[in-house]
Amino acid sequence: MSKSTPILAMVAAFAAASAQASTNTDDVARRSERRAAMQQQLRAVQVELYCDHQDNAMHLLRDARRQLMAQRDPDNAGDLRQLEKVSWLVRHGDTVQAIATIDAARHDAA
Repeated sequence: MSKSTPILAMVAAFAAASAQASTNTDDVARRSERRAAMQQQLRAVQVELYCDHQDNAMHLLRDARRQLMAQRDPDNAGDLRQLEKVSWLVRHGDTVQAIATIDAARHDAA
């Protein structure tokens, strides 16, 4: 066994750990970007509701739901529940509560 074998093993282990850390950092950055996009989408829904444009709000909510479903990220379950709740409220004419629910979701995520 060569004396350089432990050094090479350490270098390989360090390289593998660095690659894993880089991947985790990229995942965190992508999740952060997706979260920011979702926050913008929710803000747009709120504006539509403030302006009494329920049809536009529902369109934006459906679009946001499709985006979350396409990501196939288990961390999105809470966001999906919130979108479903807001959609239900809008469909049943409770715009004030829908806006309050969006407000609460946006502040919880901040």
